[in-house]
Amino acid sequence: MKFRIIVKIGVALSILLFCIAVGLYSFASLKEAGKGKNFDLYSMIPDDCYGILDTDNIDYYINEFTRMSYAKHDSLTRYSDVMMGFLNDFDDFTSLSPHGIANIVSRIVLSIHDDGFSNRDVIAYFKVGEHGKKDLFDLLYRKYDSDIVVKSEKYRGKQVDIYSLGKTPKFLSVYSGDGFLAVSYQKRLIDRAIDAMLDNTSIKNDSVFRKIHSKKSVNYMTFYSREASFPEFTLDESDVWTEFELHMNSDVIYLSGSMFHPDTYSSELEYRLNNFESLSEDSILVVSGQDKVDSCISEVIASPRNSIFKECISNLSRDASYIMVADLGKVESNPRKYEGYIPDFIFQNIEFFRSFVLSLQVTEVNDVFSHIYVFTYKY
Repeated sequence: MKFRIIVKIGVALSILLFCIAVGLYSFASLKEAGKGKNFDLYSMIPDDCYGILDTDNIDYYINEFTRMSYAKHDSLTRYSDVMMGFLNDFDDFTSLSPHGIANIVSRIVLSIHDDGFSNRDVIAYFKVGEHGKKDLFDLLYRKYDSDIVVKSEKYRGKQVDIYSLGKTPKFLSVYSGDGFLAVSYQKRLIDRAIDAMLDNTSIKNDSVFRKIHSKKSVNYMTFYSREASFPEFTLDESDVWTEFELHMNSDVIYLSGSMFHPDTYSSELEYRLNNFESLSEDSILVVSGQDKVDSCISEVIASPRNSIFKECISNLSRDASYIMVADLGKVESNPRKYEGYIPDFIFQNIEFFRSFVLSLQVTEVNDVFSHIYVFTYKY
């Protein structure tokens, strides 16, 4: 399932509120946050992770999303796990710093492990200042008063601090160093992060992931998924990585990026991309093959565009190898009819997405498959 990882990351962020809070509350000044700035958080991420979220400015996305027209829609608010949930959860903690989270923590990365997934299968990594560990303890003490108990254990010569979270059954494991903290509800995951760092076996050494992971511009939020970019590309093998860069404006959510895979898959993926069964109905359009895509978009551009659905078609690239446009409100009325065309992620959250028209295009250039998902708000 192609977008499953995005849901998992969103849910993980909501569930890990406490981890976020301890990572964000009064860590350090901007000057302190700069210390240890060269430490690479990815050098700690175990290479068997299922997905990764990376952002350098959660404040930006909190502020941007709350200004979007779709953020105020009742049906979207009720289905907050997809987008609004974790942004609103982060927003709860912005008041802890008068200048926002970005002035305290310069980067947040989360890695998800075990595709069965639970709220315990996540490691949160924070780029922080040198006093982060002390401030973490201060926050825990304020929250749980005398109920908090901390003990330290050694793992391969590294100190891991384990905090009991009051009278709850949860324990928070923390490994800290110069400029960073790694936090998880499971000590075994922190141990694996230490292994990855000491043994040089982190995700950085994954040959496919190295192709997709690149330096980002400022104010970015990127999802990395160990899955194909859309349903027609489903592969049994696990050595595929897809990136989704999140962009927003008042009426649109964009997810853009590329899928990277071993070279041996190229011919099979190109064949699938150009030979998928086409579909044309009032609520959904699927066209496969660059010549057919060019002809379809040209025809729509030449005709009156009196609906958002047609506008979405006309905005797609004629050079794409595959396009899909679907009014998700109409898909909701009979979703199983379109099961082979719409990502499973959308079916699981169809009431959230029913207010959008989905546009998808995939373009293949030199064996690289680039994709753009556009969710256009209808109201």
